[in-house]
Amino acid sequence: MKSIPEWIWAPLSAMLLTAVVGATGYWAGLPWLFPSLGPTIFLQVHKPGQSSAKLYNVVVGHAAGIVAAITGVLILGAGSAPPVLSSNELSWPRIWASVIAMGATLLIQVPLKASHPPAAATALLVSLGGFSLAWRDMGVLTAGILIVALLGEGLRRLRTAGD
Repeated sequence: MKSIPEWIWAPLSAMLLTAVVGATGYWAGLPWLFPSLGPTIFLQVHKPGQSSAKLYNVVVGHAAGIVAAITGVLILGAGSAPPVLSSNELSWPRIWASVIAMGATLLIQVPLKASHPPAAATALLVSLGGFSLAWRDMGVLTAGILIVALLGEGLRRLRTAGD
C-alpha cells in the first residue's frame, strides 16, 4: 500500500474506517461513532508509524481516559450535574471531575507507556456528561473504541508493511 500517495491513502482510509464504524453502530442501533474516535482514526491512517497509533496505545489509552473520568465523576458526584453539551451549563462538579480526569489519564498512560492523546477527549466526554456512567454508555464507548482500534490497526499495518 506504500505505492498509494499519502494524500489519497489517508483521506480514503479515514473515510472508510469512519463509514464502517458509523454503519455498524447504525445497524446495531448504538452510537459507536463519537468525537474522540476522529483523532484516533486520524493517527491510525495518517501517522501509522507513531506509537500513539498502535493498537496497545489506542486501547489502553482510551481505557485510561474512561477509568480516569469515571474516577473524577464519582469522587466529585458530578453524575448528578447536568451534562454540559446538552444543557449548555458548565458546573463546578463537572469542571473538577474533568480536572481529575485529565490528570489521572496521564497518570495512568505515562507509566504504562500507552500515550494516546485522543483518549483525553474520551475522558472529557465522560467527565462532562456526554456519556453517563451507566453500563450501556460504557459499553457503547468500549465497542466504538474496540472497533476503531482493531480495524484501524489493520489499516495501520497495511500502510506500514515493510517498514
